Amino acid sequence: MGTIEQEKAERLARIERATASVRLEGLEPTDAAKLIFERYVSGELTLEQMGTEIRALNAREFGPVHVSGD
Repeated sequence: MGTIEQEKAERLARIERATASVRLEGLEPTDAAKLIFERYVSGELTLEQMGTEIRALNAREFGPVHVSGD
């Protein structure tokens, strides 16, 4: 098992890759999203919890997203 610092580095790398992908699409994470990412990197949130919080944030900021077939 890795050290706490290794785990934090891996979490940060995941966020950096995801943020780079979003930026390639011409978007920028909001300050609120960045705060959620920081909580994940620090270990306060699991990956699943972070996803739930990001989805809730997006629903608040942009309204519900409907997928074809809903």
